[in-house]
Amino acid sequence: MLITSFHHRYQNIYQRLIVLITLIFFVTILGFVLAILVFLNRTDKYGPNFFLALFIFFNSFYAVTSFSFISSEFRWLITKIYPFVIIPNMAAGPFLYLYFVSVFNPNFKFRRIHFIHFIPSLVFFCNGLDYLFWDSAQKALLVKTFMSNSGAVFSMPTLLFDYYWHVLFRMVQTFVYVLASFKLFFINFRTNRFRFQNDRHIPLGYLAFFLFFFICHFATTLVIAIRINPVADNILGHRNELDFLLGSSRLFFSLFIFTTLFNPKVVFERYFDEKIKKSVKRAKTEIEFQTGTVESAKYDLMEINRVFEAHMVSNPYVQPGFSLSTLSDEIKIPVHQISYYIKYRFDKTFNEWKNEVRVSYAVSLIDEGKADLLTLESISIQCGYRSRANFIEAFKKEMHQTPSEYLAKYRDRT
Repeated sequence: MLITSFHHRYQNIYQRLIVLITLIFFVTILGFVLAILVFLNRTDKYGPNFFLALFIFFNSFYAVTSFSFISSEFRWLITKIYPFVIIPNMAAGPFLYLYFVSVFNPNFKFRRIHFIHFIPSLVFFCNGLDYLFWDSAQKALLVKTFMSNSGAVFSMPTLLFDYYWHVLFRMVQTFVYVLASFKLFFINFRTNRFRFQNDRHIPLGYLAFFLFFFICHFATTLVIAIRINPVADNILGHRNELDFLLGSSRLFFSLFIFTTLFNPKVVFERYFDEKIKKSVKRAKTEIEFQTGTVESAKYDLMEINRVFEAHMVSNPYVQPGFSLSTLSDEIKIPVHQISYYIKYRFDKTFNEWKNEVRVSYAVSLIDEGKADLLTLESISIQCGYRSRANFIEAFKKEMHQTPSEYLAKYRDRT
């Protein structure tokens, strides 16, 4: 009898220890560490990773509180932090959506109107304010009652609407934001011809896994929220099914954490994003020129752009001796204005821009099959280079491979 009692006690302690490790390691600490790393290593102060860090941070609260509320071992935790935890819980969904908006829209800026996404958080916080005025004995009684009668919590006083609808709406709201984020992703994925990296070097493959994990994660919490109603089908009484749903939710959140931790371009953005940052800046500048919203009081950049674009139709940069001064003579615009325009629009010096367009022209010759019978020296001359060595150096800098390597890959494709 003594041995049996000891065995049960040991088994109970072991189960609680496993639950504690799962909660702290997979949900809490790693989530918070990841959020801090993303926040500290972001490139733009209020760029996409700003919203991503806040989403991860608040969703860690979301996971902890939803788990502790239903787990008898840690239900005391919710009595200490409720209702303050409602705000970060409900902010997770909006921050996820704002992350995807900022990822796919280089011109996105957080404005006052976006605070509307967080109004429900304040409303539901107010709905649970009555709990703050309870004394510790009442809170302890609630926890004790909940452990023997899980439906007791739904009789908890609220200011505006019943606690069940309070729980259900919070879960539904977050899931809706996940679906809205998926819609943004799919639109961008479709316009990108279903490739997993777009022209701005955004890793759509990572974002696809990201969304998959959280659709599954929040779907399980939504199922629990719907079925937790003690009047209908109280899932709290179905221990095996509840454990499965909670375990699935924690699993998908853990998979997201590990996927992101091993994606250094996301976690340590400032050290990897030089190319991405330039691409984003160029995309933003292109939009400005296309929409006529260039804001530069120094010169009339829209007029310079009109003349410049018209002149580039004939590809003057492939002529040997093409320079800033010859371009100035041809389009009748001062050298300093052209230099300023190229720096503003392309974020490059004139020579950097010239090498870029010449290499791009060489790539087009190869891709269109016009260079099959040409030597590298002939291609370099057609692109305006007097020296084969200069052509190879410029090509390698732009394409991260030599012209010979690019030609070989082209021939393999055909």
